[in-house]
Amino acid sequence: MSCVLIALPLYLCGRLKDACYSIFTPHQLGTMPARQLRETVQRRSTVSRSKRRRLESLSRSDSPTDNIGQGALTMTSLPVSITSRLAPELYDHFLDEFRASKSSLSACSSVCRSWLARCRHHLFSTANLRPDFVRFLRDSPHAFATITPYIRNIGLGGGWLREQQHEFNDIILFMINLERVLEIHMETWSWTYLASPAATALLSGQGKIFQTLTVLDLKFIHFPSFSTLRTLGSQFPKLQELEFDNVTWDETDDADAIQPTPPPTFLPGLEKLSVYACSNEPIISWLSNAVAEDGIAVVAPIRFLYLPEVLPHEATLVGNFLSTLPSSLEGLELGFLAHNSDDTPAIQDVVGGMDLSFHTKLRTIRLHQLSLYQFPSTPPTPTSSPPLAEISPYVWLIPFLSRIGSSELSEIAFNIWLGGERQLDLIDWRALVKVLDNPRFTKLRLLQFNVRGIEEAMDEEVRGWISHRLRDWDAAKEFLKVSFE
Repeated sequence: MSCVLIALPLYLCGRLKDACYSIFTPHQLGTMPARQLRETVQRRSTVSRSKRRRLESLSRSDSPTDNIGQGALTMTSLPVSITSRLAPELYDHFLDEFRASKSSLSACSSVCRSWLARCRHHLFSTANLRPDFVRFLRDSPHAFATITPYIRNIGLGGGWLREQQHEFNDIILFMINLERVLEIHMETWSWTYLASPAATALLSGQGKIFQTLTVLDLKFIHFPSFSTLRTLGSQFPKLQELEFDNVTWDETDDADAIQPTPPPTFLPGLEKLSVYACSNEPIISWLSNAVAEDGIAVVAPIRFLYLPEVLPHEATLVGNFLSTLPSSLEGLELGFLAHNSDDTPAIQDVVGGMDLSFHTKLRTIRLHQLSLYQFPSTPPTPTSSPPLAEISPYVWLIPFLSRIGSSELSEIAFNIWLGGERQLDLIDWRALVKVLDNPRFTKLRLLQFNVRGIEEAMDEEVRGWISHRLRDWDAAKEFLKVSFE
């Protein structure tokens, strides 16, 4: 029965897709007498695809989802007593199942008017603003009126040439006046591509998009200064997620970038901050040094914080920023890049002072940049020498984890670089087992080691090395996962 119900929209698309949706509604189609329904379909049969032999039943291999996008399905129609009573919400659910198939959604949209909104939602919610697509929307009032209201996520960028500067500026000016856009993903372009009208509009918040956007995602973009980036970000008062990946700027105003500034209007609602392969210091300073007019610091209620590449001179700033966050934090990813052994003490001091006990909602934590490589390889040490774990550059790891105060913790993950088994001894495994056995961690369901630097042929051997070291952790067989890149 469930298979037949799920197949209903495709059945109607195949049998009725040429019926005028301005004439019939789903209720009218469902309550239409059988004879009239057959006559309606027959009148359209001259333009329909040839029918395949009707299936006696739906086998697993003939399920509707296996045939999405392969043309109309032929199957036994549902009786009027059922179709006339299907709630509109069920049709919406069926259409949601076809969201990965543009052809099926297009076919469904031609069945009846009441399906149009749901189909267009899935067809046009994500749009890549290419020059030809923007021209199409501008030149066709009907397309503009029926497509742009459904656009929620915008993609922009990807290898723009300087000769395309005029087209790029037209796209920017078109984009900022779209309504209801929630996300922008900009990639691979430079601010120098912008002419004055587009740049001015972006830096002054002139456009409808500035009042609706909640996600700003920037990848491989270069700005003339950090102040330009800061001004751009400050134009979105409803911003909830801010993501930087390989974003750069000319280092002409670093001193100004770390000075206290008026808080960006989005700061009270910011829930996610991601900084990958960027300079963390200006960004963290911008968001942590914000002071309101009454002199009170404004703190973002961040739920997810991703800083996987923190440089040694940035560690103190990141530690202070983490200590100021409220108890809203749920996901944390940290990684500290040590260029040489001289950087290790500073990182140990900062990380050793980080206290996660007041982050009582923390659910996941992932630690990046745990490089266990030793160059040159550490020679065998005399028996009287301290264990490797006591002189390890990651001696801070266990104290850091032991200060987690959340009973909601469900996932702990480590991204490690590894060259041989003995390098694993830089981690105090017995102490790690004690941390994992903390009675507070009753919801812990995953301990993951994501390993890099190992040949594929050694994957199973490495799993054995790690499993052996965690043999005293009773939950290892169920919750330990070792993956490779």
